Amino acid sequence: MSKEVETVVVSYQEFTDYDFIPPASYFIMDALQNYVFYKTSDRAKAQKACDEYYGKGRYTVKASKITKGKIKNESGEYTVRGTQSRRK
Repeated sequence: MSKEVETVVVSYQEFTDYDFIPPASYFIMDALQNYVFYKTSDRAKAQKACDEYYGKGRYTVKASKITKGKIKNESGEYTVRGTQSRRK
């Protein structure tokens, strides 16, 4: 059983405020310049919720925060190794 993705609507004036903090990780800007934020950590779930409400292909969700990348590559190994940090 999957729960529904919660949305938060923010006006343009609130979004452009200097002290604005995004309430969620993904958002769209609709045709009325309202910013719709999707409270989920999965981009696919946010896009699916957007497609269900607005119709498929009309909007693409954008990331509002910088997400962390993977530390390891696909094989499970680290991509960078250090052998010596300082030379004398």
